[in-house]
Amino acid sequence: MNEKIIKPARKSIFKTISIFSIVMLIVLYAAFSSRFAWIYGSKENFNSYLTQDLIVIAVWAGITILSTYVMLKLNFYTITNSEIIHHKLGKEVSYSFANILYIDEEYTKKHKTLLFYLNNGKSIFLVLDKEGEILKAINKNCHNLMTRQAFHEKFPRIKL
Repeated sequence: MNEKIIKPARKSIFKTISIFSIVMLIVLYAAFSSRFAWIYGSKENFNSYLTQDLIVIAVWAGITILSTYVMLKLNFYTITNSEIIHHKLGKEVSYSFANILYIDEEYTKKHKTLLFYLNNGKSIFLVLDKEGEILKAINKNCHNLMTRQAFHEKFPRIKL
């Protein structure tokens, strides 16, 4: 198997960006805007208040567009014979198939986010791709997978 590049589902990325964008708009508008003073304020200051609000909205739109582009282009997975490499914003994090002990398929199907546990008990969340190729690759290449019961016996402190 050669290296295969897989992109996360765009819908999930847009949900995350939407939440981030709304929070950012509220913060920017609360900190730097005229808070609609041009509606009830004096007519002499109308242009300055309106300009201030439009600048805040333009900055917010620019940051939202830039962050969406970055998340779509710089967030992907590479699947090799021995590992999954998660490329996120220029950094690479690799997860060896030999270190994956348990896949929580109930959580994965419900939330469309892959949840698996490594041999040190650490939980990893990866946004699934549209076709579910990441889950298929893990099920195919992980030879150390445990049942839910066996994993819980090995790591009793982890609540499944």
